[in-house]
Amino acid sequence: MAQPRQEPYLFPAGACLGTDNVVLQARGRRHKVDNYAGPLSIKTVLAGKVAWIVNGRELVVDRSSFLIIGEGERYSMDIETSVPVSTCCIFFAAGFVERIALDATSPIEQSLDMPDRTPAPLPYLSAVHGDRERSLVNRVQSLAPRCRSALNPSGFEEDFLELGAALLQFYGQIREQEARLPATKESTRQELYRRLLAGREYIHSHGSGALSLEAVARAACVSPFHFHRGFTQAFQQTPHAYITGVRLDRARSMIESGSRVLDASLEVGFSSPSTFSRLFRSRFGLSPSAVRPSRKFARSER
Repeated sequence: MAQPRQEPYLFPAGACLGTDNVVLQARGRRHKVDNYAGPLSIKTVLAGKVAWIVNGRELVVDRSSFLIIGEGERYSMDIETSVPVSTCCIFFAAGFVERIALDATSPIEQSLDMPDRTPAPLPYLSAVHGDRERSLVNRVQSLAPRCRSALNPSGFEEDFLELGAALLQFYGQIREQEARLPATKESTRQELYRRLLAGREYIHSHGSGALSLEAVARAACVSPFHFHRGFTQAFQQTPHAYITGVRLDRARSMIESGSRVLDASLEVGFSSPSTFSRLFRSRFGLSPSAVRPSRKFARSER
């Protein structure tokens, strides 16, 4: 019997992107967005993987990562798959996160004297970020079901405040990563960090295939030496270790989604089952066969 088509879930109902804080959760085999310039947003994926195109860059997101797109940045996506893909995205109202940043970094007296102050824009970096602990991903993806049962507006208003604060904390970590880079001038550090992110995005887009340090460095427009040194200093792990981690995180997500262990290991690029099992146990503290399909995923397939 055919399953009924699931309509996109928008909360609050009738909300307007850019004017309101919005949760948009959708599931389907086909969806297209063409050159859309929207508000500051966080993109996550509950099932499958999605490639967003931003400034000609392919930014691939799966269940173990998330994407931040800055306000006004144009992006596209074109989903056409045989298996339904599920996404959950947060769109912030214009200036909402900036006001949180202003209040969090200024004395309370200024807020009391000028409660309607205009915050300065924040320099967001549109990039894919891994989230091994799923701290930000889980916060985003649990917002929709919490909003469904909310009895009062104050509940989801607090959720968005906390999510905005978590996003600012995350950007604090990004500034720390950039500050660790070996460059005297701030402009040089910013440019090197931007190129390291381009290399990291290339890893997320091509992580299942044979990846060489030279190929990743070429994608970042940096020499292999400077890419390896900068990447290791900024992210506190080597590019090879990061590639391995991305593959293992994807494999675990696939197993939790119902894939067989062998299928998952081959899909993410491991040719040796014994090597895969050893690395998996080292990263997660349990064997691949001990991972059970997620109940949440099983419910979403019904």
